[in-house]
Amino acid sequence: MPSNHAGIDTGDRWRERLREVGAPTLVIHGTEDPMFPYGNAVVLAKEVPGARLLALEGVGHEVPPRDLWDVVVPAILRHTASAS
Repeated sequence: MPSNHAGIDTGDRWRERLREVGAPTLVIHGTEDPMFPYGNAVVLAKEVPGARLLALEGVGHEVPPRDLWDVVVPAILRHTASAS
């Protein structure tokens, strides 16, 4: 599979700093993402304090399909309403 993310692992390390994130965080991730495995999202949500994970079953590395908007949009609205 071709990848346009060839340089993704370059630059400053950031994983060790995830505990410093103070912004409310909602991780939205497809369970079938071929670029970044779903397990990455699980770890990210665990390492960012207070983060919530919204798993999109069967979704890959794409904008959520229209048939999931009734799940994704309310989740984003709840998340942004609680952040204010």
